[in-house]
Amino acid sequence: MYPNQIIQLLQSTPLEPRQFLRYSFGIDQLSPEEILEEELNFSYGTKCVNLLSKLLGFRKQTIRSWGNNPNFWNSYVQAALSQKELKRVSDEKYIAPRTTALEFIEATLLNASSPSQRIKILTSTNFRGSCLKLLSETLAISERTIYEWGRDIEFSSMPKYHQHTLAYALAAYCKRQHLTLNNNFVVHY
Repeated sequence: MYPNQIIQLLQSTPLEPRQFLRYSFGIDQLSPEEILEEELNFSYGTKCVNLLSKLLGFRKQTIRSWGNNPNFWNSYVQAALSQKELKRVSDEKYIAPRTTALEFIEATLLNASSPSQRIKILTSTNFRGSCLKLLSETLAISERTIYEWGRDIEFSSMPKYHQHTLAYALAAYCKRQHLTLNNNFVVHY
């Protein structure tokens, strides 16, 4: 699959943080008055911080510093996890999954390829550029930033918090492709 096809598969209508949280707590189907009542409940803010902290692997203090309208990674988590799974995240001890850049690239760009296709892809002069574009579009950051993470496709200097976003993006990708995560796709918990 080409990077553009993967990116199109991953992209969905951007979800505002407030809408995502409403979806996560199952209040998105309530009337506007009932939603407002839920959101004004004193414990709602704490529940939001706890959920985002677990899903993204950030400290609660970091989440609180985002203010009332955090700008986080669009809707990979919603695409990867059902409402039922999100409910378990907030009820149980949850560790955000992680996937390295190399694992993400292998699972998306190389997974369905035959050995001869893999060699063709890997030896292509556009391969590194394809990797940069795929990661840039998935993480919504510049290719230049990704380039600075390392000269090889391991991107070993990539900040750990991006591994969480890649894990959710990979899970969403697999779900949309009707694939299951197996031993070839390493998602760290």
